[in-house]
Amino acid sequence: MLQIHPQARTTPAVRAEIARSSEPTSVLARRYGISDETVRKWRRRGSDACQDRSSRPWRLAWKASEEERAIVCQLRRSTGFGLDDLTFVLRHFLPHLNRDIIGHSG
Repeated sequence: MLQIHPQARTTPAVRAEIARSSEPTSVLARRYGISDETVRKWRRRGSDACQDRSSRPWRLAWKASEEERAIVCQLRRSTGFGLDDLTFVLRHFLPHLNRDIIGHSG
């Protein structure tokens, strides 16, 4: 199933149309209710790259050390806690580790 970003103002079909269009940027922006910069973005990407991209960061700001990862893994195995419960417990001992980091450690 095709995933469209929930905040997207355009669909992949509209984006491809924008990328292929030779109409002025301002005309397309008005037609689709988007900014000129958004029109330029889809033109720059081209008609083959009109799907939504992941918004997940490529790198996490904080990384868990090997020792911290071992603690997270052992606690997860020994308790069987889900991610939210595990995060709640670990915040007391390792407050710099957030839910995303804990979820990628185990």
